[in-house]
Amino acid sequence: MTPKSKALWVAGVTCVLTALVTALREFEPGNVKAIWLIWAGLSWNYFAYGFDRGMMPTVFVELDGGGKGNPVARGFVFWLTAVIYLAFIATAAFADIG
Repeated sequence: MTPKSKALWVAGVTCVLTALVTALREFEPGNVKAIWLIWAGLSWNYFAYGFDRGMMPTVFVELDGGGKGNPVARGFVFWLTAVIYLAFIATAAFADIG
């Protein structure tokens, strides 16, 4: 699986899960906006992993070429971001906020 396809899959899965959670749970309007803002902020990592050579975080420096950076660190940050977001969305889905 290429980095682009991984990035698209993870971004798509997290987007669908976020849409399901916001559709099936009753949140105040500001909280719904916050969930999507958090998704957008963390999705930056997914797209930086797979696509743009000039994107942050700086751990993705090997995207600039020239043998800089560490692909293992890049993959670790990618998957860590996905796990953190999935834990967040699970908490939002199952927490007793009522």
